[in-house]
Amino acid sequence: MANIIEGIGAMPLKNKAIVLAVLIIAVASIVLLFSWSQQADYHLLYANLSEGDSGPIAQKLKELKIPYRVEAGGILVPSDKVYEVRLQLAAQGLPHGGGIGFELFDKTDFGTTDFVQKLNYRRALQGELSRTIMSLSEVEQCRVHLAIPEKTLFNQVDNRPSASVLVKLRSGRTLAQNQVQGIVHMVSSSIEGMNPKDVTVVDARGDMLTRPGDDAAVGLSSSQLEYQRNLEKEIESRVVGILEPVIGKSKLRARVTANLDFTRSEKTEEKYDPDGQVIRSEQKQLEKTTAAGTGGVPGVASNIPGKAAAPQASGSQNQSQKQHDTTNYEISKVTSHVVNPTGMLKRLSVAVLVDGLEVAEKDAKEKKYTPRSGEDLKRYEELVKNAIGFTADRGDEVKIINMQFEGIPKEEIAPVPVNYMYYITTAAKFLVPLIGVLLLYIMILKPLLGTLSSVPRGSQAGGEFPLPQSVAQLEQAMKAKGIPMEQEVIDWAKKNPQQAASLIKGWLEAR
Repeated sequence: MANIIEGIGAMPLKNKAIVLAVLIIAVASIVLLFSWSQQADYHLLYANLSEGDSGPIAQKLKELKIPYRVEAGGILVPSDKVYEVRLQLAAQGLPHGGGIGFELFDKTDFGTTDFVQKLNYRRALQGELSRTIMSLSEVEQCRVHLAIPEKTLFNQVDNRPSASVLVKLRSGRTLAQNQVQGIVHMVSSSIEGMNPKDVTVVDARGDMLTRPGDDAAVGLSSSQLEYQRNLEKEIESRVVGILEPVIGKSKLRARVTANLDFTRSEKTEEKYDPDGQVIRSEQKQLEKTTAAGTGGVPGVASNIPGKAAAPQASGSQNQSQKQHDTTNYEISKVTSHVVNPTGMLKRLSVAVLVDGLEVAEKDAKEKKYTPRSGEDLKRYEELVKNAIGFTADRGDEVKIINMQFEGIPKEEIAPVPVNYMYYITTAAKFLVPLIGVLLLYIMILKPLLGTLSSVPRGSQAGGEFPLPQSVAQLEQAMKAKGIPMEQEVIDWAKKNPQQAASLIKGWLEAR
């Protein structure tokens, strides 16, 4: 260290400035490399934010003292705080999503014109509807556009308002038809005079989710069509599930056609059974009168004493009998009220296409196609009938045909893409500072330290002597030490060839 300090002190001022600049640059580079490696990695917090959401989110991040950066793609925060910040913002109701709502009118501007007020009201209404629709778990983003004509006194044309709804669904999610109809009726109910037929719902791919064929006059309604498709898909899954373990994956195709009756009917029926007579009431009435006896002839003679008895009058007998029977019978009656359910299955048709077998022959590299036997197809048909609830009286039909499949690609699991840049960036944060320090040491510091520490030394008993600046100084030093000049110079030049060359070069420049 003393030699280094002594060497720096013996340098000219220009060389000292160069050495100092090199040291400053080296230290600054090392500090910058280490600070870059310790810098936090920023990840996206929210993207595609509206102006109404960006401001409140940035203000909330300042209150939470969380560093953030605003870029064109959205707001970025440190990667280790992304999910924590999202939870904290969600607890505050941020972001609102779907654009600005009725909070647009929180600040009153008295200079606003009537046109701007109407425009702001439409914007607020669109934002509120978008937020409501986004509350569905299947919807990720939503935009609502309203076309509300102005009401004028002399306008005879009946211009009805209309609405268009664009929804972006989450990955792997779909909207059921009843949910689409719910969105349609919610939007139409929010606007005065809007008919549900004037509301159009479109997904992010441009597919119409509302169908114009919802009227009964056209045919089945959308809900009925959806019910029919769901039933057909369920039966198809049953067929595939029962045959796939036997035949093999990707070795069969099944299609189901269900004929449904959506007619709703009511039937009231009364049936009488003449053989089932039951006595309901019975009434009997009986009258019987009987009169019998003898007596004399009526008059005075028969009553005077001493007179012979008058002959007896002949006797008479009266009998009277009446009988009245009344019996009421009730015939058994059956009254039934039948309501046939809608969506009753009338007929079921199932078509199954089965691939053959590939059997490897002896001494053959390729496999040979072999069709399936009739017995196998018969067993498959019985399995399908049992799985779908086959009913012959209903007219159900099941067809299983064996044909060779052509051009069906093998199903391969797509590899999950690996983000190599993340690993490269993480490794570079640790390797680049180390490599930079090594390069600075090997290319700058080590040669500089070697140059500063190399001071010529005497090799005889006389000990060390300072590096002479001229031939006269060298000769005086040799004489003072009592050392032969030629031998000392030769030994020193052999041990320090670079310093000897530098010394000679300096002598030549001094002359």
